[in-house]
Amino acid sequence: MTKSEKLLSSFAENFFYKEFVYADLKFTPKGGTEIELADLIINFEDIVLAIQLKERNEKDRTQDKNIEERWLKKKCKKAKEQIKDTLVYIQNSEAEFYNARGRKAKINPNAEIVPLVIFENKNISEYEHLLRSHTSEGLNVNCMSIDDFQCMCKELIAPIEIIEYIKWRKDFYERNGLIDFLLTEMTTGFFVSKPQRHETLVHQYLYERYGENGISENKKYYDLFRRYALVLQEHTEFLSETDGCYEVMIFLAHLFRDEVKCFVERVEKAVTIAKQKSFELAGTLRNTQREYAIVFEATENGEHIEPDKLLKILFEKQNIQILLQVITYWINEEEYHIDFSLWKGNGI
Repeated sequence: MTKSEKLLSSFAENFFYKEFVYADLKFTPKGGTEIELADLIINFEDIVLAIQLKERNEKDRTQDKNIEERWLKKKCKKAKEQIKDTLVYIQNSEAEFYNARGRKAKINPNAEIVPLVIFENKNISEYEHLLRSHTSEGLNVNCMSIDDFQCMCKELIAPIEIIEYIKWRKDFYERNGLIDFLLTEMTTGFFVSKPQRHETLVHQYLYERYGENGISENKKYYDLFRRYALVLQEHTEFLSETDGCYEVMIFLAHLFRDEVKCFVERVEKAVTIAKQKSFELAGTLRNTQREYAIVFEATENGEHIEPDKLLKILFEKQNIQILLQVITYWINEEEYHIDFSLWKGNGI
């Protein structure tokens, strides 16, 4: 791997989590020769982010804007072809790959695939944010610098939100073309951004999805949430799932920031109650559209209520297909643990 590929992979492991990052994407079909797919795949099973990275050798870079732009145009054309090949192979292949945790898995051929071209060339400050197709059979693909990719991830944090933003970004540029100055009227005044610089278009996405609070909201909740997710491999307790940690990670990775905020608030409440030695249910979180429920339990030593009892007591008249129990307890005065137990209904 090149230096930029290692940087991109490491960054993706942190913001998307190791369970979903696939960087070694070579395979050999039966009777064929070795094929390499995209440089990086983020696999959420139902949705896949396929990333193609292009980098300019430092010794080849110039201060000539025209030369660098011609390099980018050539590389982006090649990247689009590689992305299209990746889409075909994912949709028609049974190939298996290892994620950054060493878990082997197939890429779901029916997954929604979101393509993205990233380039590394610090001599380019302005570029086409959408690589448009010139034919009806072609593909419009998002393009961003590696620095702008990092800016985007730091602003959004919730993994599924990053992918949803990339989809929204493509639609935005398809509708509006290249926009250098964006003025949005709010109740408190006007919000001004320059979408072509430092991926500030992400603020427009946050405003449209969450309103004015989405732009300036304190990110402490998301930092805590990432801490919970990143230590799941080090401390887990499951009753029956063969790979329960991965299943929980998949579930958590599909939560949006409003759900993440509620999740963290209830976890912190459960931890506080458990420390006070008041062992009880500390709250619930439900999503009727996605048919899931989360129950937060403050316990003495990690014991928890059976899922069937919870479903009958709390959700008897609701259609719950996924139940996640978040069980908190204190080991001593300084250390607490969080266990997760995931139940899935029929057909999930």
